[in-house]
Amino acid sequence: MKVVFFGVGAVCSVISTLLSEQADKNKKSCVNFLFIVRSEKRARQHFYRNIELLENSDFLEVENFDDIFNNPDKYKKELKGFDIFINSSTPSYNINIMKLALKFNANYADLASDIYKDDVINSLKFEQQSLEKEFKNRNLFALINLGISPGITNFLIGDRINSIRNLPYDVKITKIELNLLEELQSKKLIFSWSPKVAIDELAFPPIFVKNNKIKKIEPFSKSKIYKFPYFRNIVDIYPVFQEELISLKDSFPEIENIKLNIGGNELELMKNLYQLNLFSDKYCIDNEDEKISINSVIKNIIPKMKSPEVIEDYIKKKTIKYAEFSAIADIYLEVSHPKSKKKIKSIESIGLSFSKYLDLLKTPYSGSTYVSYPTGIGAGIIIFYSLLKKESLSGVILSENLPKIFGEKLNDIIKRELSSYKINIYSQIK
Repeated sequence: MKVVFFGVGAVCSVISTLLSEQADKNKKSCVNFLFIVRSEKRARQHFYRNIELLENSDFLEVENFDDIFNNPDKYKKELKGFDIFINSSTPSYNINIMKLALKFNANYADLASDIYKDDVINSLKFEQQSLEKEFKNRNLFALINLGISPGITNFLIGDRINSIRNLPYDVKITKIELNLLEELQSKKLIFSWSPKVAIDELAFPPIFVKNNKIKKIEPFSKSKIYKFPYFRNIVDIYPVFQEELISLKDSFPEIENIKLNIGGNELELMKNLYQLNLFSDKYCIDNEDEKISINSVIKNIIPKMKSPEVIEDYIKKKTIKYAEFSAIADIYLEVSHPKSKKKIKSIESIGLSFSKYLDLLKTPYSGSTYVSYPTGIGAGIIIFYSLLKKESLSGVILSENLPKIFGEKLNDIIKRELSSYKINIYSQIK
C-alpha cells in the first residue's frame, strides 16, 4: 500500500499511524508514505511518538504546492505508482489534488470541503463532485469529507437508513438532526482546532433544510438544550452549517428536514466572541497605508493551536482535565400502520462518542487533540478498508453511501475497529 499526503498536521499523523497499524493487523505488507510538505522539519515533529513510521516514509519539500499542480510532469518520478493521494491540507487544494490523482492513476481522499460559496449553497453539491465522471471512467474512487463528523457520522446514518428501508412496512424519514458536542475542560485556553478556521465557519450564517427549502438564520440566534448520551451535563446547542447537511441532502433528497447543531464549552467561547462583535469585518484602522479589521486582530491575538509535544505536556501536568467529542444523529420516523391510517412516530438515534482522551498519553497517538484523534481514526479506517475493496468503488463517494457498497459484514468490522480505538458507537430507539 503506497500513500501520498499533501500537508502534514495532527490529523495526518493519526491517519498514517492507523494505516500502518491496520496493515500490520491484517497481515498486509507495510505501508509506504510520501509526505509533501513546505517544511520537513516541522512535519517530522508530528511523528515524535512514532519515529519508526518514518522508516518507510519519504518527504518531498516544496515551496508551494502550486508548482506540483502546474508542473506535474516535473514530479513524475516522485508521484507515480501510489494507491491514493490524500489532501490533509486546506480544502482549497481539493480539486487540484484530485486532478493530480487522475493524472497518476491514483485514488483520492480528503477531509473537508470549501462550502462557503454561493454556487455550493445554491446547488447543494460539492465541488469535488464535478469530477465524478472522470473518476468513474478510470475506475478510481474519490472519498470526500472523511473524518469523524463529517465522515463516520454520515457512515453510521447511511447504515441505519439502509436498515430502515429494509423494514417490512412503510416508514418515512421526516427529519434528521445531527448534534455535535465539543467539550474541553482545562486550566488554560486551549483550542483543539484552528481558531482562524473556526471563526470563519461560525461567523457564517447557519443553514438548514426545512420542508425542502434552504433556511438561513443569524449565528447563535437560536438554541435548544440537548442531553448527549453518557455526558453528565445538559448542553445548549446551536445551528451551524457544515458538510454533513449538503452530503445528507444529496444522498437522501426525499428527507425534507435536515439540521446540524453544535454545543460544548469551546462553542460557548466562540459565541461570546461573536456576541461581543469581535468577528466583525469592520475596520478598526482605516487609512491609506493600512486597513485592519476587528476580525483580523482577533485572529492574530487569539492563542494558536499547540504542538503535539505541548499538548502531551498539558495532559501530563493535568492542565487538560477532561475532553469529549460526541455526535448523535436523531432520525425522526413516521411508520404507517398496515391496517389503519394511523401513523406512529418514533426517533432512532445513532452516533458515537470519544471520551478516553487522557488515555492516549502512552500511545503513538499522544499529543493529538481530542478532535484530531477521532477525525484521523475515522478517516483512516474508511480509507484502509476502501483500498482493500477498491475493485467495488468508483467515482466520487459520500460516506453515507459506503455502507450499501461495503455490505453488512464489512460495516460491522468497521464499527468494531472504531470501538477498538476507544470510539464508542451509540444506538437507541426512543
